[in-house]
Amino acid sequence: MRTTSHVLVPVLAALAVGAMTAAPVLVADPALAAGVDRHATETSRSPASDPPAPVDFTAGVRSIAHGTGVVTVTGTVPTGESVQVAGDVVEPVWTEGDADGRWTARVRVHPGDHVIRATSQVSGQSIDIPVRMLVLLPPDMTATVDGIGRTITLDGSGHPGAHLVVRDRGTERAETDVADDGTWHVVLRGLAFGRHHVEVGQYFDGTLNGGVDDVYELSGTPTVEHATASRQTEHLVLDGRAPAGSTLTFADRRGPVTGADGEPVVVHVGVDTSWRAELPIPDDVRLHVVSVIASDGGDEIGRTDAHVTIPSVLTGAVERLDDGRLRFSGTGEVGGTVTLEDEAGKTLTAADGEPLRTTIGRSWELVVPRDALPAAAVVAQQRVQDVEQGALRLVLPGAPGRPGPGAGSDGGTPTGGGVTSGEEARHPAAARLRTSGARAAAAGRLAYTGADVVHPAVASLVLLVLGGSTLPLARVVRRRATPRR
Repeated sequence: MRTTSHVLVPVLAALAVGAMTAAPVLVADPALAAGVDRHATETSRSPASDPPAPVDFTAGVRSIAHGTGVVTVTGTVPTGESVQVAGDVVEPVWTEGDADGRWTARVRVHPGDHVIRATSQVSGQSIDIPVRMLVLLPPDMTATVDGIGRTITLDGSGHPGAHLVVRDRGTERAETDVADDGTWHVVLRGLAFGRHHVEVGQYFDGTLNGGVDDVYELSGTPTVEHATASRQTEHLVLDGRAPAGSTLTFADRRGPVTGADGEPVVVHVGVDTSWRAELPIPDDVRLHVVSVIASDGGDEIGRTDAHVTIPSVLTGAVERLDDGRLRFSGTGEVGGTVTLEDEAGKTLTAADGEPLRTTIGRSWELVVPRDALPAAAVVAQQRVQDVEQGALRLVLPGAPGRPGPGAGSDGGTPTGGGVTSGEEARHPAAARLRTSGARAAAAGRLAYTGADVVHPAVASLVLLVLGGSTLPLARVVRRRATPRR
């Protein structure tokens, strides 16, 4: 036993010394080991083998959908740990962190001010989140559609500070913010003709909070702002607006409207979208309808009808009465006036200084002393609502000799001067003056001049009778002269 004990002690001591001698080689020289196989050591390590960085517990509001009362809460938590979202909510919600340590939960909240509490189910840490749920109405809008300008102007109201996104046919066209007074304004320009589905989305508190949409029709139909007919110029004048760059043509019940050259009247609309056209007035139309047709690149984009009342043509004649006065009569536009003027355009007056003028009813008539008128001719000017609507130049009969007391020009008793008016026109025929500047040149276009043709006709008849009675006498003289030869 002792021998054995003495042998074991040296052996154990030798093992202990060997272990102490070998330890510095394996542990104390890492540089040597690294030098031998450093690349193998580094490549064998994987990032996944590194311990994940610690994740703190956080919580906050991502968005508030006021219309539906939904609050979206998000934050971070160690992977796999669960989170409870409760507090002043309709029902608590549980969730847990994903692989990145992020969590999200949606809870319902009644309108008003509330506190939402997020609690880590592992650490027990809690975070309180204040929220305010609004009773929110969606935005509203009114639209002004201008097909001619190719624009849609939008005005409306919304939540102050909210951001609005406007889409047309699904494409974003504009953005704006609601002003502090809750109003907003957007103009959509350069739109194509046709239907447009316009949507306005209201964004605030991190999400879409209401919207409004409507459908509008953008038409290229031209407008007619003024339509006037002038018997003075014998033209119909139209003006209005049409899409920029479009071409306008015109048609009536007879077909395309042509100009003086026989070609269809065409108007090209400029960038200011305004247009004006002069069209001839047909002679046989009272209530005239003209279609204004707009085309773009050969395609019709809209048309509209212009309705205009064409004033009646002024007609008139002059005759001398038995007492030497002259009677002017004719027809014209009911409600208009006829004024007698000299050929320079000056209004003629009666002895009392009043203008020689009468109102047109079924007809018009003026009886005027001959000595109150010019020697050669007068102009009857028609006016409708103070606008000149055609004139007649009437050549006057020759001035009669002054009758003696108790006798008129034809043996009658003179009735004196003054101006009278009546309703029946006896001789509605005379020539028209197309424009006021043509008065002096219109003498050769009269249908009635007032000249007395009785005496020339009688003289011609007498000469014919005398010529016929000499024929027998000439034959007798010829017979007697023949034997003498």
